[in-house]
Formats: sequence, structure tokens, C-alpha cells
Amino acid sequence: MNIQKIPIRKINPAVYNPRIDLKPDDPEYQKLKRSIEEFGFVEPLVWNKRTGNLVGGHQRFKVLLEQGLKEVECSVVDLDDAKEKALNIALNKISGDWDMPKLKDLIEELDAGDIDIEITGYDTVEIEKLMNQFHVPDEDFPEYDESTADDVKTVTCPGCGHEFPV
Repeated sequence: MNIQKIPIRKINPAVYNPRIDLKPDDPEYQKLKRSIEEFGFVEPLVWNKRTGNLVGGHQRFKVLLEQGLKEVECSVVDLDDAKEKALNIALNKISGDWDMPKLKDLIEELDAGDIDIEITGYDTVEIEKLMNQFHVPDEDFPEYDESTADDVKTVTCPGCGHEFPV
């Protein structure tokens, strides 16, 4: 990977970028901005030195422009036009799926600490929706007492006389 500091003025957002352009008042833009403010700029942009086009990281680039940076670290590629566009699509499309139980456990762990959970990019409504996927209503598991066994039918083994529930 070729990481270089590139002057902002040399980076041209790709006009063909198929992602919806976030605006500063969009909630997703605000989440991204907050993440960059909290953690710093930890994932480089992808810039094609042959064309000067930004290939990946358009939304992060907008936040960095707002912050007034003069140069930014980029993963520099040297691609023809077709491969540049193919990489743009791949960077925006190819991603893994969540292991939802692990994600839930991780969010619960972070939420129990001193961290503001919204810096993960999830807002409280999304977290509540995620947690509700795993919530089992109490009525599905009624409280056990001795009378619960009254309704259990049994059969008796003719050989040994042991009773088995059915």
C-alpha cells in the first residue's frame, strides 16, 4: 500500500461517484464527522495519481474539507479510467455482514462503560432496534412453580416402573 500526504487542492471528487452525496445537516454526515473528531482520521482516502480523482472516501473528504485540512493521507493508486471506476464501485459495494449476536454483545459492553455509544455511528433508535431483535418477551417463559408440573403427562415403564414425561 502506497500511503502519501496529498495536498487537498490536488484531490478531485469523482463526478461519477454513485454514492448519495451527504450534506452537512444529514444525520449520517454528522455521525461520520463525530467519528472523525473522536478517533481522528484513521482510514486513508484512495486517490488515483493518474487522473487526480478521489476513488474512495468521498464522504470523509467532505468532512476533512470542512475541518480546513491542507493535505491528507491517501492510499495512492495508478489506474486507468475503467479500473478506477471499477475500484470506486468495489470500495462502495463490497463489505461484510454483521454477526448480529456479536455486534449486540459488543454494543452492550461499550454501553455499560463510560463511552458515548453514539460515537460508533449507531444512534439510540438504531441501538434500541438492534437490542429488540434479541429480546424475548417474559410471557414466553412463565415463572416456574410446583403447579407447573401438574399438567405434565407421564407414562410408566412396564419393565422398571419408572415414570417418564411425555
